[in-house]
Amino acid sequence: MFELGFIPAVIALVAVCIANYTDLRKRIIPNRLTFPLIGVGIVFYVLLGIWRWDLWTAISGALGAAIAFAIGYVMWLMGGWAGGDVKLFTALGALLPFYPAPNVENLPYPFPITILFNSVIAIMPILLVYAVICRIRGRGMLYEQVKITELKEGMIPAVTIYEKDGKVRRWSSKFRKLHYDRLYANPRRAAGLTRYQVGALKRLVRERKLKNYIKLKKGIPFAPALGLGVVTAIFYGDIYWCLILALTGA
Repeated sequence: MFELGFIPAVIALVAVCIANYTDLRKRIIPNRLTFPLIGVGIVFYVLLGIWRWDLWTAISGALGAAIAFAIGYVMWLMGGWAGGDVKLFTALGALLPFYPAPNVENLPYPFPITILFNSVIAIMPILLVYAVICRIRGRGMLYEQVKITELKEGMIPAVTIYEKDGKVRRWSSKFRKLHYDRLYANPRRAAGLTRYQVGALKRLVRERKLKNYIKLKKGIPFAPALGLGVVTAIFYGDIYWCLILALTGA
């Protein structure tokens, strides 16, 4: 018998396939994919809740999206995810918000957490190898330092470079509000540096107002890991809990 709950699962599987293709080929997860999916997930559960006359079902899509966005935002602040990863994860939270908690009756468990744990477990061996390679080469795993004269449009800075009272300064804090007269580099801009900003930074180096280095975020495509997390979560379940139960003998 066909279940309505299969619809968002199928949509999520198709979505991660498309996101994998665009992320690996063009290094971008388009908004025209993620934004509509967030709306589709929220609206689907609202309509399903009305049809079933169930308030929890009606609000579950919005709650799942909010939980996923909160987790994704923290990951973005830590420098591990790009903006597209956050929006894709939010869309997955809207489409696949909750399921019964393992071994706990009638307790809803956020499905985005299962997707995240499955993604991390699936990609962990690859990340360990990557970390070793970065260590051998003397480079950071999530950040790298390059010369400003070698900057290109679209690179994502890890620090803010701004001008205040005629002085050019750097700022790395993400949690305090910054006041400036002119902004040259903004880590919060998902699309990275514009062509104008790259030119302005190089000009500041030539004028010796800024030292010739900048810390950049290293873009690691996470869509493939999220794709693995979604596939394993839908067809297998929570790998994390299975490991815990296996280790504890429960």
